[in-house]
Amino acid sequence: MSDYDHVQHTWHLTHDNGDEITIDLWTDDYSVRVDGGPDDGHEDERGRDVIEQQLLPKYIAAGYRLTRDYPVNDRESHEEPAEDDQQPEGADQKPDQCPQCASTDFEYAPNYTRGWREGPAWRCADPSCSWGQWIVV
Repeated sequence: MSDYDHVQHTWHLTHDNGDEITIDLWTDDYSVRVDGGPDDGHEDERGRDVIEQQLLPKYIAAGYRLTRDYPVNDRESHEEPAEDDQQPEGADQKPDQCPQCASTDFEYAPNYTRGWREGPAWRCADPSCSWGQWIVV
């Protein structure tokens, strides 16, 4: 577990005098922690709303600038797309016809293995054929 596994989103603010503030929203979606600035060590349990509606406006009014904000372990940004929406890697390299058996039916194999090599490939879907083409990434 890294030091930031509990953080969902982070905001960084700086002041012209060199003072810096970091605000972290934890993955529980309600714990907030402020590091630096006049409220160093401040903790709150009102989530993103307290950050966006109270803390950020307060610090900006005090002369701080929001220099950066980004998701760290944001649940929304790490969700896998629905299987229907997934386009296989190398979809533009899908062959038109199998050179071994002339089939036009292929399947995407994300971990195709032959010999010592493993990686994404298009494989012929005909059960009697073993042809596969590696995808150049």
